[in-house]
Amino acid sequence: MSLNALMRWLKPREMVFFDLLESAAGNAYQAAQLFDLEIRTGDPVRFAELRRQMKDLEHIGDDITREIMDRLNQTFVTPIEREDIMALAHALDDVVDKIHAVCERLILYRIGHVMPAVTEISSIIVEGSGEILHLIRSLRNMSNQKEIRDRIRRVHTLENKADSIYHAALAQVFEDPKDPIELIKWKELLEQIEDATDKIELVAKVVGSTVMRNA
Repeated sequence: MSLNALMRWLKPREMVFFDLLESAAGNAYQAAQLFDLEIRTGDPVRFAELRRQMKDLEHIGDDITREIMDRLNQTFVTPIEREDIMALAHALDDVVDKIHAVCERLILYRIGHVMPAVTEISSIIVEGSGEILHLIRSLRNMSNQKEIRDRIRRVHTLENKADSIYHAALAQVFEDPKDPIELIKWKELLEQIEDATDKIELVAKVVGSTVMRNA
């Protein structure tokens, strides 16, 4: 057993769930930042390395989710509702999964030029991931209700913005569909990256409902 794993087992059980959820949120934020940094280079040569690094982060997320589920199975009393812990763990993991799915398609579809909409939504994913990292940290004491509500509203606003960008980009793709294959590629890629913002919003919603029940 690694030192980090040993320390987790030695901590009070209620604290361990917060630690793990914060690790998952931090992993999602790191994935968002990495994707945003590399996608802005516009260099297709670097996409293969981006996919490899994102795969590593996806594995980290899977390991965290697995540990959360294992601990839930061994813990009778949890600091917040068991269902909320599960929902948060899966939604945070899904954020990384969606970003990884975009990286996979960049390679699979041999994307050589990235649409501006992708970098616009990527910025939103970074900002949204930063907000949910703060929200997950707030679960430890839930003392600043106003700040939590403000952050949830910001995440909702960001998701609406991403949705508008997504629909505008989709309309652009369908406006002059000279190549149906390219149309299919971009339709799926845009769907995947917009889905990441939906998962971020889901995390914020679960945090909101959790805080309301424990207020």
